[in-house]
Amino acid sequence: MLASLLLRAGKPVSLSKLVEDVWGDEAPPSAVGSVRTYVYRLRQALGEQSDSSVSLVDGGYLLHIQRDALDLNRFKETTARAREARTAGDLESAASLLTEGLEMWKGVALAGVPGPFAEQQRSVLGEMRLACAEEQLACEVERGHYAEAAAELSALLAEHPLRERVCGLLMTALYGAGRQSEALTIYHTTSHLLRQRLGVSPSPELQQVHERILSGRFQLPQSADRPKGGPATPPPHVPAQLPAALPSLVGREREQEQVERLAADAAASSSVAICAVGGLAGVGKTAFATTVAHRLADRFPDGQLFADLQGAGPEAEPRDPAQVLEDFLQSLGVPVEDMPETAQARGLMFRGLLANRRVLVLLDNAWNTDQIKHLLPGGPGSMVLVTSRMQLHALVAAYQALPLTLMPLSQTDARSLLARRLGAARTAAEPEAVDRIIRLAGQLPLALANVAARAAYRPQLRLASLADEYEAPEHSTLDAFASDEDQTLDVRESITRSYRLLDTETAALFRDLSACPDPMFAASQVADLAGRPERRVRQALSRLTRAHLVAEIGPGRYSWNRLVAAYAVEQAGERFLDQGKPTRSWGEQGPASMSSSKAPCGDVATASSRDRAVPDGGHALPGGTVLRERTDQRV
Repeated sequence: MLASLLLRAGKPVSLSKLVEDVWGDEAPPSAVGSVRTYVYRLRQALGEQSDSSVSLVDGGYLLHIQRDALDLNRFKETTARAREARTAGDLESAASLLTEGLEMWKGVALAGVPGPFAEQQRSVLGEMRLACAEEQLACEVERGHYAEAAAELSALLAEHPLRERVCGLLMTALYGAGRQSEALTIYHTTSHLLRQRLGVSPSPELQQVHERILSGRFQLPQSADRPKGGPATPPPHVPAQLPAALPSLVGREREQEQVERLAADAAASSSVAICAVGGLAGVGKTAFATTVAHRLADRFPDGQLFADLQGAGPEAEPRDPAQVLEDFLQSLGVPVEDMPETAQARGLMFRGLLANRRVLVLLDNAWNTDQIKHLLPGGPGSMVLVTSRMQLHALVAAYQALPLTLMPLSQTDARSLLARRLGAARTAAEPEAVDRIIRLAGQLPLALANVAARAAYRPQLRLASLADEYEAPEHSTLDAFASDEDQTLDVRESITRSYRLLDTETAALFRDLSACPDPMFAASQVADLAGRPERRVRQALSRLTRAHLVAEIGPGRYSWNRLVAAYAVEQAGERFLDQGKPTRSWGEQGPASMSSSKAPCGDVATASSRDRAVPDGGHALPGGTVLRERTDQRV
């Protein structure tokens, strides 16, 4: 009963629980009376002058004892300090603390104590001691003390022959000591026992140790234990693959702080830290992730990996995860002839190589969670940054990734971006023109960067004149932000890649929205506009939200960016011209039929922001585009 009270020190134990602990299902009728007698005897044995005492609390009994008076508490505190030291990279202190913890044990815990509770706790405490021994020997192996660790691990494996972690550590120590054949023999012996006794194969982790020993690819610290002529230890491959970063980020301080906090937590976490960066096309996801990755690179000394997954790129198909893993594994030093065939097998090898390493992985332009699940490191200490045009719900749900949505820049931050690109004096001289440019650019970093590039090559041109050019009637809204040199810098092409991700029904609703000049709208208004049930409209709007083409600003309330709206106008116009008549994608009423007073989003005939007159026989769309019934004319 003393064991029951000690192991629950600080918590009262009820009479019924004490009876169960001592006798289990075979409690005699006198059990309750016996418990009271035992309490009386315990109080006598402890003595009145002792720091420990047993008191009656709420019908049960509570053992009062100082925390450091119990060896189990001291053991737990010592091993916790050892784990902190190991996480900090101080293997010597960690090994010393773990050895100190093991020295507290004097044989089997609760030896000779009868009762079902004591039997159960002997198993729990024995596992705790064994885990500490494994951790201590793992530190010795990592320190390169292979010969000494191999001797102790051999004895431990003989006592626990099915313990796979002990087997893996022993194989590593033997290989490090130049005893490769013995390491392979140990693997085959353990593998045979697992199949014979349990009917299972060795774990993937143990199989990886075996494969790496066979191929001679084990990366081990140098040690005086290694005899001459032993297997050579190749230097670890430290990839540094991050693309060039921006000199500075504008207006992303809060988001950057969130990622930095996640990186700080990665070292103490028991799993990989993941951040999913999303947002509208052109909002600067790649630039943000790349720049932040460079700033965090020194926290991940074992390397930085990068892959463009082309989830919404100019190529026809997203990249195959198996191909990405092949590139990653080669950069980590895996020869082509040792490359596994399948993505799953390559993922296992990838996670094995990154175990106990701190690596930053940047996955740009992801298609979905399935594309990246094999590209995630398995061990703690590493971090993954993912960018995508789609909201990666499965990544957040299954892997507890941090979702981070980038929004268009504020007016102040947009001014700051232009000032940094063009010079503070030039932008300060024409504040009204700067505000016009920011409005025309929809406050998108990509559009503003295009404007800044053109203005930088024309230093004598007034910014007001540049804004006038962009607002000229003969220019489409998106023409001002095009790039003939690089499609990735073309705002229209960037939005097009998001538009192509939509299914047919959602794309039709997106075009129908072009008849609504208001940047904010309700689902009910859109349902009236499209002539469809509101439930289906809400589903389509949800898909548009996942693609970051609209933003949900409240229950059933949405908004979209000025340039996205202009793109929807263009798409609606193309359909109009292709068919020779206004589009009616969603029912009897389409965007071209909403010129009556019933139009929920405003009169289409006066939708232009500049209220230009509509030629006879024409059809006006938001943003100033005017369509005629004749398919060969668009003004």
